[in-house]
Amino acid sequence: MAWDRGFEAAFDPRAVAVVGASDTSRARFQGAGFIRNFLQLGFKGRIYPVNSEVSEVAGLKAYPGLRSLPGPVDLVIVSVPAAQVPGVLEECVAVGARNVHVYTAGFSESGREEGRLLEQRVREISLRGGLRVVGPNCMGINVPRVGMMTLLPRPVSSGPVAFVSQSGGHAMNLVPYAASFGIGFSKVISYGNGTVMDSTDFLEYLAADPETRIIGLYLEGVSDGRRLLELVRETNRTKPVVVWKGGMTDTGARAAASHTGSLAGSQAVWEAFFSQSGAVRVNSLEEMADMMLSFLVLPPLSGNRVAVFLGGGGHSVTTADFSAREGMEVPRLGEKTRRELGAFIPLAGTSVNNPVDCEQAMRAPEMFERMLKVVAADPVVDALVVDHQLDVLQGAGPDAIQRVGRAMVELATGDASRKPLLAVLETWGADPAMNRERARLQKELGQAGIGVYRTFPRACRALS
Repeated sequence: MAWDRGFEAAFDPRAVAVVGASDTSRARFQGAGFIRNFLQLGFKGRIYPVNSEVSEVAGLKAYPGLRSLPGPVDLVIVSVPAAQVPGVLEECVAVGARNVHVYTAGFSESGREEGRLLEQRVREISLRGGLRVVGPNCMGINVPRVGMMTLLPRPVSSGPVAFVSQSGGHAMNLVPYAASFGIGFSKVISYGNGTVMDSTDFLEYLAADPETRIIGLYLEGVSDGRRLLELVRETNRTKPVVVWKGGMTDTGARAAASHTGSLAGSQAVWEAFFSQSGAVRVNSLEEMADMMLSFLVLPPLSGNRVAVFLGGGGHSVTTADFSAREGMEVPRLGEKTRRELGAFIPLAGTSVNNPVDCEQAMRAPEMFERMLKVVAADPVVDALVVDHQLDVLQGAGPDAIQRVGRAMVELATGDASRKPLLAVLETWGADPAMNRERARLQKELGQAGIGVYRTFPRACRALS
């Protein structure tokens, strides 16, 4: 279906009805759980629990049905057994509540004929009654800015990144993981079986959404592949679209059918989609977050030549290999640069070519800062990657990690050339305090426009 502007009220609703809410269950992912989330996160709209068997839910007055509500609603969340969903949808049609999120599972994804027929009824009622239905079998619409979160019971930072996911689980996992890197979200939409509204509908909306600058998609199947191709190709002109396609193998395709009832499509078709659409292809949740971060914080590259900083000779060989595989060049630094580095970096056990392999400089914040500035000024370098094992700073003073971080921030924010700077922050993992320091530094660097990654291959892939 083409985008219906009437659905936009569901992203900033003045009133929400939750059908099937009950305090008898403390489940996080049921009607009452959604209501508690909204209240805890400061949702400003009115919330109407709908349940004919109780008088109150989460401290709010409950109503026996949609017809008894004191006013119109912009979104109805349905959390009742699957067999009752068609009846609720008929009531939505009767009262003119057009925007609906069906959380309930048990439809075509169940593999049972009964579920398939129920989903057919959901589609028939929705099309006949003009309902805009998200789902069934999904976590629905999440807008951190307005405190509307079904995914998580805790605050999520608002920001310019949107994520549309056929899987509610992937959305629940991606959002807090990405937030640890300083990524904030405009909208997160889990649409499940996509019986009425599909990924293309949400992509069309987000392409024009002024709050969204980067769009991530997790897809298992799509009802209109040609429309998806055209939308992604057009959207990529102004907003990068990052796509993780599930079900690319026979085993994955079978899993997709049982998860959301989707036909995953042939691998050859999807390979053609990526080559023709300009979508950035990723293959994991972690890589999705890496790409979102890269587009969010890194300035444009002027070329593919990268300077790499690290400590350890064997490591320098493998990082050069990784860079080459991703199409990045690791050029020999200019003679002037090498001479300047040699003036203050001890030559024993050191290479000032590229990668710049100097454990002593990585251990000494002042030397580290000077090394960064010298290499950043070299015209043969388009971008810099610092692969830092933070544990080596433990003997360099109590504020050594902060000083190293400050050096990177000052370069990223003060360098007139604004060459992209990426950081790989590693620890040996045994020291909780060190891991906390890494998390703190990770957030600080991200806020300064530095891409932060867990491994060098992931940084190289993101840069590429």
